[in-house]
Amino acid sequence: MTTTEETSSSQGTTRGSYIYGIVPAGVRIPDGLEPIPYGDEDGELGLVTEGRLAAVVSDVSTDRALGTRRDLMAHEAVLNGIAQETPVLPMRFGAVVTDDDAVADELLGPHQDYFVRALEQLEGHQEFRLRGDYEQDAVLTRILEADPRIQQMREKIAGVDEDASYYDRIRLGEAISNAMDQLRAEDAQACVDELSKFAVATEVKEAGGENGAVHLAFLVRTDHRSDFERAVDELGDAWAGRVDLRLIGPTAAFDFLPEFEAPEEAQA
Repeated sequence: MTTTEETSSSQGTTRGSYIYGIVPAGVRIPDGLEPIPYGDEDGELGLVTEGRLAAVVSDVSTDRALGTRRDLMAHEAVLNGIAQETPVLPMRFGAVVTDDDAVADELLGPHQDYFVRALEQLEGHQEFRLRGDYEQDAVLTRILEADPRIQQMREKIAGVDEDASYYDRIRLGEAISNAMDQLRAEDAQACVDELSKFAVATEVKEAGGENGAVHLAFLVRTDHRSDFERAVDELGDAWAGRVDLRLIGPTAAFDFLPEFEAPEEAQA
């Protein structure tokens, strides 16, 4: 790593230290992880160690704004790759300081106790995310069967000119949208009921997308991982043909950082 006072004569760019996350001192960065790009050069991940902690860092150019899709994907991929092997506290995207000395002096040193306690709480746990999308025809059939009133509204506008049935179509759309919201809530709860017994913490998230069905995050003990994954497979089989489930992980614990309050300048 180099400091921001050092400038590449060939590119005229200034370097800073980008911080991905914080890990216990002495860990190894897994092979094959690609950092956020630094100009035309191939970047390299490194560790800045202070006491019992280390920060995963790479050089970035401070001459450009971060935020491209490639930047975001690299940030998440590095953290998720590390989470496969060791607890990691993910930093918010875009955390850049002047140089590696600043990483140690301004982040790791002053907040050593907080970060050590946070990593201890995550030891032996991994986050997984469960996402699902509805099969469009199946979910519509399910809605119509559950609410005959919606079926009647559909039949009322069948074959009617769009202009003449404009307001009826709006009401039908609103009714289907409300039914979808209710269905998502019921299916999210069904996931919680089936899977939370294998997790130490669960969070229901916004499903997103027109056909989005469920989106949940689970914090799972590593020694319960096989039971959790088996339960997800069984749920996927039970829902086959109406919901396409995808299990993502293990990932960094983006959704389950320790509950005690972090210092403001050290928010992960």
